[in-house]
Amino acid sequence: MYFDFRDKPDRLCVKEMVHGYNISSCLFVAVELELADLLAAGPLALADLAQRSGTDPDALNRILRLLMSAGIFSVDEQDRCALTPRAEFLRRDNPESIASEVELFAGAETYLAWSELLQCARTGQTGFGQFFGKSLFEYLAEHPDSARRFHLGWHEISIRAGLETAEAIDFADNRHVVDVGGGYGIVTAQLLRKYGHLRGTIYDLEFSLARAGHTLREYGVDERCGIVPGDGFTEVPGGGDVHLLKSVLHTMNDDDSVRVLTNCANALEPGGRILVLERVISEDGGYVWGNVVDVAMLVMTGGRERTIQDYARLYERAGLGLTGSTLLPCGFSVIEGRK
Repeated sequence: MYFDFRDKPDRLCVKEMVHGYNISSCLFVAVELELADLLAAGPLALADLAQRSGTDPDALNRILRLLMSAGIFSVDEQDRCALTPRAEFLRRDNPESIASEVELFAGAETYLAWSELLQCARTGQTGFGQFFGKSLFEYLAEHPDSARRFHLGWHEISIRAGLETAEAIDFADNRHVVDVGGGYGIVTAQLLRKYGHLRGTIYDLEFSLARAGHTLREYGVDERCGIVPGDGFTEVPGGGDVHLLKSVLHTMNDDDSVRVLTNCANALEPGGRILVLERVISEDGGYVWGNVVDVAMLVMTGGRERTIQDYARLYERAGLGLTGSTLLPCGFSVIEGRK
């Protein structure tokens, strides 16, 4: 459960849900100020932490007090602020860090776009477009710092999904993966590191590829992977017998999704397959993380999360057949399609 209030009265459950954004806003401040990184070497007195983070001591104390009540940070017997196990995940050097995810979803443009949710409900238009006057990707193309925050967040989210895809899906009989909308290239880098015979192509809008080369070099696979700028709405590079789309289709409406899938199908080598990595919405009506992301796509891009039947219909419209779906431990599913 996202909100686990089973032992609390209903009214209190709703009240705490209402104030959930207060916690997320404080987490955003903690990450922006790099408080967890400043405390990595050990506890600090509040005055020292305020001085090192460039903050007002009283304001910082009040923000920390709220976070401490939620198990983020603690105070020791010498009245010094210290890390807790939960706060460790806010450190940027933690292999399981969610610092970039906090920066992406708990503040800046995302926070402002969510303020337009009521208008989304009334008009069906994106909150991002209503607040900023243009689409998310038009905006990111013009704002490099925002684009970097966006892609670092998704890079961080995709690390585990890439590792689990490499373990769960067999690529032994494939030779070339084209990562459509691959961004910084983390998923394909992990696939190529595990499968030494594979070659790859990272394909995305030019501004989205800014750190793809860095990722490929970091994983030691840069000599086996090309980086090609382009737009999947227009065309998809040929030569691949696997097309990978991670967190791409959920940013789009159905017609745009079919357009990209059709371009993939047209460029795919004979006998090849398409692997879509997305969060699949359950049809049993229960809570899944995909429900949160679904509304996020309503606000940010006009896209949506989908059921497995929804993906089957998209594949059919693009001239593909849905041939399998594998749920990964991280919550993403690998949805396979073939001509």
